[in-house]
Amino acid sequence: MRLRMSHWFAGKKPVRNKMITAAVILLTVSFMLLPFGGKIIDVHDGLLKSDRLTAMSQIISGVPDNAVPVTLLDVDDTTRLAWRAETATPHPALAELISIAAARGARAILLDFDLTVEWPPADEVLSKFLNNYKPEDPLLMLVRTISFVRAGKADGTGTMLALKAPASRYDGETRGKPNITWVTTLNDISSDRTVRRIRLWQSVCDSNTGTAYPSAALLMAALLTADPPGKAKLEKLQKFLALKVEMECGNPGHDMPIPVAWPAFQQQAAVVPFVFNDNPKSPAMLRADVGGKDTIILRRISARLLVSRDNGTFKAAPDIDHDPFAGRVVIIGASYTGSHDIHETPLGTMPGSLILANSIVQADALTGTIPARPLARAFWTVALFLIFAVFARYLAGIVAVILISALSLLSIIVLSRYYGVESGLDIIITALTGFALFKLIDGLAQIAANLPKSGWRAILKS
Repeated sequence: MRLRMSHWFAGKKPVRNKMITAAVILLTVSFMLLPFGGKIIDVHDGLLKSDRLTAMSQIISGVPDNAVPVTLLDVDDTTRLAWRAETATPHPALAELISIAAARGARAILLDFDLTVEWPPADEVLSKFLNNYKPEDPLLMLVRTISFVRAGKADGTGTMLALKAPASRYDGETRGKPNITWVTTLNDISSDRTVRRIRLWQSVCDSNTGTAYPSAALLMAALLTADPPGKAKLEKLQKFLALKVEMECGNPGHDMPIPVAWPAFQQQAAVVPFVFNDNPKSPAMLRADVGGKDTIILRRISARLLVSRDNGTFKAAPDIDHDPFAGRVVIIGASYTGSHDIHETPLGTMPGSLILANSIVQADALTGTIPARPLARAFWTVALFLIFAVFARYLAGIVAVILISALSLLSIIVLSRYYGVESGLDIIITALTGFALFKLIDGLAQIAANLPKSGWRAILKS
């Protein structure tokens, strides 16, 4: 009876295939309409997306032991409410936050607020604080806003050129202080409005001269490589910025300036090695060995817990612990609604201060890794493409996708460690693009080969 049944079922192969197809369709439709199914679709959709692969690889590989621990003092919505700040963030409160970080051993402080806008006017409290900033205080980085103009085409698609760096109301208080410096926080925003890169510097030219403003990541990398380490030992950075001014603002008729050896990565835009997102729970899990101590890489504290407003004045909370500040880079930034500093990234939406934190954490790796040479880049690209093609030709579709995704993830981790995130990402994207082109050409070739025998039915799946 068993033999007869199997014989009958085998003889009804078309019926069996239709039953299987119907069952698969029913299951798929159920998944499409249920939340669990939507998650499966999202995972499959993201398997071969470079952003997802890059983000996954960075999270899995973690951060090196020479990572720079960062503390973010977040001016969030609850802080604005507690400070009764209906318009601009009060500058006396910012001065108090800087004072707290400096007094508790911060390695460096970045004030991620625009001090060049016309409103509010210069604040007496912040002006006095900057005037009295001592030489032994930690490096203080202030953000210089840069104005751009679009040049070259009348249709508005020309190149963006740096026009000027507006004066700050606090230029007089900061001039001549070696441990107060102005930096740029410019991102390179892609056509899909996603931030994947930052600018390591930005030159603003005036005739045949100008000024090059470093990013916070480039400045921190200079501090890490200073010999001996110290905020006054920035000769490498100064030589590099002087070179960029000469190259980007100098007279084109002059001889090319002598290049400098530092940093190893000298392209203006660098891929941010994102390792944490805007999820409050994830940063606590990201740790590294810093100076022989197991250290949480990112700490995030609401500014309202440190500074309160009382009768119009701002005061620091009593008994603030040193641990969240000592030896760390402290970023004072904003995430409140309406800050206009919220961006899409490979790890989701996050405030600009978190993008800065991701870049500073791996400042040394970001600037100190030599990109892959053209020959090495071509070798790895072709090798990965050939492996992808073999997977696609000889393995079932879902198996091929899983293996290609796993190999891409592993390759980004390995290649990024050797050649930097920029090269690793470029190799993977090029290999995946070539693989997609291979699939397209291969499919068209198979249809063309079957046309003489099958006619229009060649477009149907056999």
